[in-house]
Formats: sequence, structure tokens, C-alpha cells
Amino acid sequence: MFDLDRDGLLSDDELMAFQNKIWGATLIGRDVIEWKNALAHHDMIIHRREEASVESDPRSEDVMVNDKITLTGFLTIIDIFISQNRLEVPWTVLWTLGYDDELNLHIPESILSPECDDLDAINFDPSAWRLNASEVDFLSSIFYQFQSDGGAMLSSEDLNSIFSVFPIPLPPWSVRSKQLLKGCFSIPRIDEDVTPPTSLVAGVTFDPEIEEHNITSADPSPSSPSISPSGVTISSSPLPSIDVSKSSELDFTMHAIKPLTYLSWMNHWHMFCTLSPSRCRAELFSLGHVGDIRTRSKDLHAAPTVSPSTIPDGGTKTIFIRALVLGSNDQTKRFIINNLHGIHHDYAVSSSSQPETSCSVVKVMLPKNMNKSMQNETETVVHLIVTEVPSSYYLASSASEKKLLRKKFIALLEKQNAIGDRVYDVAMLVFDTGDEQSWGYAKDIESNLLTGNMPRIFVGTRENQHDSSYPSVCEYQNYCKSMDLEEPIGVSLDETMVDSPLLHHLVRCTQDASFRSIPHGERNKRLAAIKRNAYGSAVSCLSA
Repeated sequence: MFDLDRDGLLSDDELMAFQNKIWGATLIGRDVIEWKNALAHHDMIIHRREEASVESDPRSEDVMVNDKITLTGFLTIIDIFISQNRLEVPWTVLWTLGYDDELNLHIPESILSPECDDLDAINFDPSAWRLNASEVDFLSSIFYQFQSDGGAMLSSEDLNSIFSVFPIPLPPWSVRSKQLLKGCFSIPRIDEDVTPPTSLVAGVTFDPEIEEHNITSADPSPSSPSISPSGVTISSSPLPSIDVSKSSELDFTMHAIKPLTYLSWMNHWHMFCTLSPSRCRAELFSLGHVGDIRTRSKDLHAAPTVSPSTIPDGGTKTIFIRALVLGSNDQTKRFIINNLHGIHHDYAVSSSSQPETSCSVVKVMLPKNMNKSMQNETETVVHLIVTEVPSSYYLASSASEKKLLRKKFIALLEKQNAIGDRVYDVAMLVFDTGDEQSWGYAKDIESNLLTGNMPRIFVGTRENQHDSSYPSVCEYQNYCKSMDLEEPIGVSLDETMVDSPLLHHLVRCTQDASFRSIPHGERNKRLAAIKRNAYGSAVSCLSA
């Protein structure tokens, strides 16, 4: 919260900001110098005792680096107060930062605002379901702060270190999400033995995804939180330093997390914010984000943001596609979603009756302007966030439940005002071309859940791209033509979509203004223009 430049050290200004926040008093420069001298003297004594003792291991952590206080140094200061029976000092710090007597962190009501996630709330704001610039900057800084090997990945150990502030040091999109997102519209999809490709396939590059495997371990995470991680102990203290190492003996189920690239790290956070804005911001608050760091303290200069030049593909165009996938055949929907994510092997379809969301990052070559196809293409980073709605979620609903579900879809897919955002960009209606009931289900969903202002595309699937036994698609074409929608895109279940036709179809739907995804969209635009012109003429006549 106070290490604003994310270098893992506390500068003089940052230490002063900490003092002002906790005690409301200014720490003058002389006090800072005295503390540094005390730390240096204390460190020298401890170092000599370690050298003289054959039983103790040498301590590798320094209390100061480049005239800045390290985490070990900060904990040493707290340890000194504890040794002097000044227990009110660490407790004042904890209470001020929101911890109670049981060391439970209380999230401010402004972050856990109930109406933030309520899709039926009067003040519903779709823009809240997006990470803002301050949050993106914070997450970028976290990535580089905890990057241990200097490469382009966060290792499993790095991720455990980041989330070590939680009882189970796992990301919020892991198994923790089941409890964390209880009551939300959707939860993250957790697959076993899923390893998307990392190679370039037909102009589409898939970023490595998270991979989780259930394992039961009695050993703690290497980064299990400890109040005295450096073993700081003051031998002359009347009270021993706090030792919580025994808490690591507790057994719990852990998931080994596959390392994440920067893009995949950000991709998962974008997904989590789409699932629950309030819970996402509660997680960020627990990690140390308390708002725009450049406006939090008058004692600090403007904190540096992460330069785009230091971020992989920081100068590359980035777009986001959030899609709801609906249809009667859950197996077919899962195939479609897997192919969008670059997963080309099968595994069991989830038995969950709740919508599940998955994400991935791809790089595609797209025209600089989607409305001008003749322009030179440029590499574009596409963040895919896809929510699969199981067929039982709709079929098993009563009339009143379907009415409530329609309200949720209105909030998720319909613009709340002329310039507002949507939570989801498009609804994908998936149907089997050889199954009339499947086509009927798709039309029923469209007529009962989607309003005329919601973007949608139809995706027709068939078992074999060479199979000619299926009926003519004229019925589907005629229906879309009557609604002034794009024709259904065909997908064969025996192909791996190496040329990503569906992905490019989605990109066009969300980025190309000429793409017909709104029923009678062009007609409605013309009618709106006529009304505006008529209104303008009436105003002119009255003013004359």
C-alpha cells in the first residue's frame, strides 16, 4: 500500500506517508535518520551474534538496501516495539489498515457496495465491470514486483507469494472462487489437465493459460505468510518475537498453478472483474490497491506508472470480447469455446447448472480500421472472456425465473444509455444444423431472453464438414435475413478451426460498425435519423 514504486523497499517519502496514515503525524527527516541508524546498529549486533553462534544459520536478508528500508527492516522495527512491550504499535497499524482483533481484514463498504453486482439495481453501471486505469497499472506493477526469475512469466512460487495474504494462497479464479463468488451470475471454469498450445497457429498465437491439478499436501506453500519471515529475534527482549510457523502444519487442498505470462495474468483479472466487480476490487484491496496511488498522499510526488515500453506488447492494439454462449447442446458449446481458446482435445462437460466463464489471450492480424478492409493489417491482442450458459439453466426455470433471467440479460447485454457500455459484447446462439429442436431452442432463447438492442450471432454446427445429409440452411438464412442479421456462421465439429473463422467473426461483430448483429439495426438507425431531422426542423420553425 505504501511501496508506491513497487521496488520492494520503503523510501523516506514512503515511510513518512506510512507514519502520516497510521498516526496522523509527520515523521521528520531527523526521525527517519535515527530509525535507520537504529536498524543498522541492530543489524550489526544480530550479525555478530549469528557469526558467534554455531547453531544459527546466517541470515541473507538485509534491513536496508540503497538507503531504503526492506521488508525485513520494517518487520525489525515492529519487532523492536514488541520487545519493548509496545504492543499497541503493531495493533494500531493493523486496526488502521482494516484488521480486527481476529486478524480478519474488513473491506470498506465503498468497495463491497451491494448494488455494484446487482444486475437489477436502479443505479446499475456496466462500466464498473471493467478494470480502470489505476487497477490495470497496479496489477502491472504487481506482476513485475513479484517476477522472480527476470523472465516473462510469474512462476507458481511467485503466484503463491502474491496471494500469500489469503488463508489459501491461490488466485481468486481458482478453487477459491466457488465460495468467493457464491450468488454471482457466473463462476470461473476450472478444468483438469488442460494445456492450451503456445505455438503460432495460422496467424493466431495463444497465450499460456492457467493449469490446475488437485493435489493434497501437508506441506505449506513456500511463501506461507509469516510475521517474522527473516527470523528476526531480539535476544534481550522480555517478550519473544511472534512465531506463526506452526500454522503451516495445517493440512489443506492446494492446486499447483501453471506460470502465467503478463498477458495471461491481466486476462484472468479482466475475466474476474467481469464476474464480480465488488469481489474483484475486494481482492485488489487485500493485495494493497486502495485507489489511484497518484492522489493518495500530498507528501509524495506523482508515483510513476508502468511504462508501456516495459510491458509485453504494450504498444500493440488491444481489444476485449466478452461473449455469452447459449444453446441446447452443452457438448457442442464446450467444443466451440475450447476452439476459441485454442484447446483441441476433449474432456468432460461440466455438470454445473451455473454459468461458467473461461478466458484466453490471442494475437491476430487485423486491419487497422475494421471498416476499411483494404488497409494494411496489424497485430492485435484479443482478450477473450466467454461465459457458457448451460441449457438446464434456462430449461429448468419456471416462468417467474425466466422473467428474472431476462432482466439479468438486459443488464448484461443491453446498453443502459446511448454512450454506455455493456457487460457482455455479444450473445452467441449455438444450434445443430441437423436438429430442428436445437434450432427452435436458439430462436426461443432469442425471443424470450434477448431484446431488440442486444447484439447476437448465430453459430450453426454439423458433425462433419463433408457430410451432405443435413438439410438446407435456407431456413436459417431466411430467418436472419428477415431480422436483418448476419447469416449463421458454420462450424464443423471435426475441424480444429486453425484459421479461426469464428474468432474473426466475433472480432467483426464487436469492432466492425457495418456488422449486422442488432435486429433491424440499419432500419432503426434510419428511423432515428428521420426523427432527429424532424425534431431539428420543428425547432428551427419555432425559433423562426
